[in-house]
Amino acid sequence: MKVLKIASICINSTPLNFKGNVKNIKRALEDKAVEDSDLVLFPELCLSGYGCEDAFFRNDTFIQSWNALTEILPYSEDRTIVLGLPIFQPPYLYNCMAVIDREKIKCLIPKTNLANTGIHYEKRWFHGASSLFQSQFLSPNDEWIHFGHYILEKSGFLIGVEICEDSWSMNRPAHSYSENGIDILLSPGASHFAIGKREKRLSLFLESSRNQSNLQVFSNLLGNESGRVIYDGGPFFANQGIVVNEGENLSFDSHEFATWECNLTELRSGRTREFRETNPKGEKPNPIPKISLQPLGLLKPNKIRIIDFRGKEKNKVQLTSDQKKDPFIEFTRAVALGLWDYVRKSKTKGYTLSLSGGADSATCAILIALAKKLAIETLGEDGFKQAGFDPDRFLVTIFQGTKNNSETTKTIAKLLAEEVGAIHHEIDIDDQVTGAVSLIEATIQRKITWQTDDLALQNIQARIRSPLVWLIANTENHLLVSTGNRSEASVGYTTMDGDASGSICPLASVSKEFILQWIDHIQLGKNPYISPLSALKLLQTIRPTAELKPLEEKQEDEKDLMPYPLLQKIERNIVYLGLDANTTLHRIKKEEPNISVEEIAKAIQKFQHLFRVSQWKRERLAPSFYLDEYSLDPKSSYRYPILSGE
Repeated sequence: MKVLKIASICINSTPLNFKGNVKNIKRALEDKAVEDSDLVLFPELCLSGYGCEDAFFRNDTFIQSWNALTEILPYSEDRTIVLGLPIFQPPYLYNCMAVIDREKIKCLIPKTNLANTGIHYEKRWFHGASSLFQSQFLSPNDEWIHFGHYILEKSGFLIGVEICEDSWSMNRPAHSYSENGIDILLSPGASHFAIGKREKRLSLFLESSRNQSNLQVFSNLLGNESGRVIYDGGPFFANQGIVVNEGENLSFDSHEFATWECNLTELRSGRTREFRETNPKGEKPNPIPKISLQPLGLLKPNKIRIIDFRGKEKNKVQLTSDQKKDPFIEFTRAVALGLWDYVRKSKTKGYTLSLSGGADSATCAILIALAKKLAIETLGEDGFKQAGFDPDRFLVTIFQGTKNNSETTKTIAKLLAEEVGAIHHEIDIDDQVTGAVSLIEATIQRKITWQTDDLALQNIQARIRSPLVWLIANTENHLLVSTGNRSEASVGYTTMDGDASGSICPLASVSKEFILQWIDHIQLGKNPYISPLSALKLLQTIRPTAELKPLEEKQEDEKDLMPYPLLQKIERNIVYLGLDANTTLHRIKKEEPNISVEEIAKAIQKFQHLFRVSQWKRERLAPSFYLDEYSLDPKSSYRYPILSGE
């Protein structure tokens, strides 16, 4: 009986941190749970980091990647290891998986289909092959190595490698591999997190493992790798349409893994029953050369080993299958992980937040507190401190009040800070606002009034708050959090150099409607990570407001703009789906029969104007996480001209 033990490992890498990435890979290979694996799969570009961007053009990036690969060679003495790095094969740069075995680099397999949609721009850096090929690569140490597409043979098992976008493309290498009889398909990826994407990914591999009648092994990057993108890890094994084993999603550790022992007889028996001929004319597929790897048991002594995993899952929230699909729970864990990785990789000490008593800043405070909680659960409190963080000072908040703020929002801010364990400050900035206005009145020699200067008087309050909260953040060596959401970004409902100031804007990829629903979800007791909070109960009683106008005017966001659910529908149809105004109007009217055509048309016209004139603001927003099906971040997702005639 031939059995192959495979380990799929997800790694938390950092672009250009070659020493750190190698350290994490070695740590994973030394993990007791995977040390007796015959084959170990790592993610795409895990040695260099996926998000190197234009640093991929630098010669030292692929040279250091190669040097990092050679450091892993000793770990392949008695097993096969597959891991990703950039390879310069003149005149092109390729995104490759290296196959190492018996301390030798057996071959380099390049990616065929390059991701070039949404947040991905791989065609800027890499060359994609138009078809499967075989060639030779002259390494930096003058060794000739197989370069191209091969089937790996290990003790009778036939194995193919397909890299990330290759699995999502219509022109999949797996089709040719399957026609050549592979038993196992390795699918290393850098598949970013987005709400609901895990289920799409599982569906893709379940169906392909069924129609190809083989075992498919998925490995992924993990964590907030390069600032804007969160990778959810989640290794799994899909065998003929069934997930036979799955690792943790959105782990806070440096690596996460899943293992599976596959039986050659069982795999081939299943394929004999289920595999459908792909060519009805009976033409033979183009043969793909095979590369022989170390057979089972050649170097590895038989071991009987008992691993004690008791306590490994201690304190971890165990999600049900329905909870794993819940967008609010996915969002919670993903942003908490993103915030944790962002602060530790930035070498700062925590977060400072201007807590206004509104939904957005409350959401940020809760997620930062959760990032600390989950990190401590993973590292232990001593490990958290050894990483350079003081649990008591990880989150600092401040309420900067004016006469335009209500007592309710002040109370919400104070109560929430207490409930999440933040250090909280309260100050009054009316004197600073009055002083700034008086100084400019003297300069321009006229009175500044609400009748003539409404926007200026609103903005000065937000801009006065910015340097004060920055000062606190600097004294703490903290990152400053900007609390804007995607709805505000789309219509420019933010003050540049005011509330838009910050080092990170974690909510900029989700709508205001989503955030309000997330808070409701918590208060209904549906979020396993967060219990209902008294501050949120009070927050639910008030309407979203910037509180920049006199209280008697009863300012509300939706009066200034439009109802948030309507804004979200317009934004999605026009920006994401690319529909024209007339089609958008008819779609929304069909979905919302109680809203008049005139009201929808007026809202669409207003949105289009605000979206067009607000691009310059979006260009200056703090870095944000990609979380939903689309983002408006011009640096990583949606590009739009600053000046346009639309």
